[in-house]
Amino acid sequence: MRHAIVGDKTQAVDRFIRDNSIETVELAVVDMMGAIRGKRVPAAIFRQGGEFAMSSGVFCLDHGLDVLPPVGRYSWASGYPDVFLVPDLTTLRLVPWRPGAALVFCDVVDRAGEPDPLDPRHVLRRAQDQVRQAGFDPVVGLETEFYLLDPDTLLPRHSRNPIYSLHDDSYLWPVIRDVRAALEAVGVVVEASGAEYGAGQVEITLDHSAPLVAADDLLFFRYAVKQTAAVHGYLATFMAKPRAGSSGSGLHVHQSLRRRDTGRNAFWDEESAGLGEEALSYLAGLLRHAAETCHVAVPTPNGYKRSVGYSFAPTHATWGFDHRSVAVRALVHGDGGTRLEHRVAAADANPHLLVATQLLAGLAGLEEQLEPPPAATTDVYAGNDAEPLPRSAAEAVIRLDSSKFARSALGEEVTALLCLLGRAEQAAADAEVTDWERRRYLESV
Repeated sequence: MRHAIVGDKTQAVDRFIRDNSIETVELAVVDMMGAIRGKRVPAAIFRQGGEFAMSSGVFCLDHGLDVLPPVGRYSWASGYPDVFLVPDLTTLRLVPWRPGAALVFCDVVDRAGEPDPLDPRHVLRRAQDQVRQAGFDPVVGLETEFYLLDPDTLLPRHSRNPIYSLHDDSYLWPVIRDVRAALEAVGVVVEASGAEYGAGQVEITLDHSAPLVAADDLLFFRYAVKQTAAVHGYLATFMAKPRAGSSGSGLHVHQSLRRRDTGRNAFWDEESAGLGEEALSYLAGLLRHAAETCHVAVPTPNGYKRSVGYSFAPTHATWGFDHRSVAVRALVHGDGGTRLEHRVAAADANPHLLVATQLLAGLAGLEEQLEPPPAATTDVYAGNDAEPLPRSAAEAVIRLDSSKFARSALGEEVTALLCLLGRAEQAAADAEVTDWERRRYLESV
């Protein structure tokens, strides 16, 4: 079960470990790139409680796993001192594909026991609490795409575009079946799965929940996909744009607010049977801050190859009713289903930081009573007056670095580290000589 620990924590942990014959507990930390890192400890050690030490360098790695230049409190000068992992026992769950193993997400604190400002779970919990203090319970559902590839060729094993086909992607069903079974075993509900727009590409929608739960579950989902795919002989990737000429992979954030006093959906206006004023103000906040926080949503140079015209990925800060080319798609389905779908993010985004920025952007729109521009009703790729989203990681980093909103939402240290990481990835991309360049220029000049 996902929420295995209720009541007396010591007794509940002991019971969970005993009943499930747990031998090893994986202590999971969320890094800046949205990956799970951590340690494995014997169940007997875990049962003793307490905190577990780890180098603060876990927050200072780039995608090549090189240590970034010094930023903030952690550096070569400070020696990358220990931070401490505090298990969030409400997240303790089985690892169904590994007998005798469990996983628990951890909060990261410093030596004084204070939350580490670089911990993405802390950033999202703080954003979630701000929305609750404003009188709403935020609800988030995450929908993501990924590829299953041959690990030797790095290509899909079939070449047909399988979009919505129940036949063309049937060879991938054993992988998806086992992923779904693993998630259901720990209480993570898969609403739907299906073939996407690229050969070997799959989309899965997870059930909606509180923001921190949704983000934790997405990372556990990625973990399950990668581990399960490997057992079946596939390489699973959430890379934004694995191949030129094939569909990119996105991470769509469905979001709504429930009034804390009544439990009703604040985005649904029963009288007009449409979006209410609070939904429109929240939407306006999402649009106002979409460009300046684009680096959070699209964190690598590769991701900007996904967001091009006629790709179903947005290029401008637009919105529309059930419109799949815009940045924010409004879906009106009564009290139970009215929501906003933010479509900017690439599949490799850090879900904790992504959801945090969107919650606080929407909240800012509510507090300022912003009004959105008119909804798009035409081809937005053919031209519009909306603010363009950044077209490169370099541009996105400049926008994030100068954003007062981002520094307020994420914190100064997280914003600085994300900018440093973005510059490092752009520099690495700029320095690379690709196969395309060799094919293009080696013999032509």
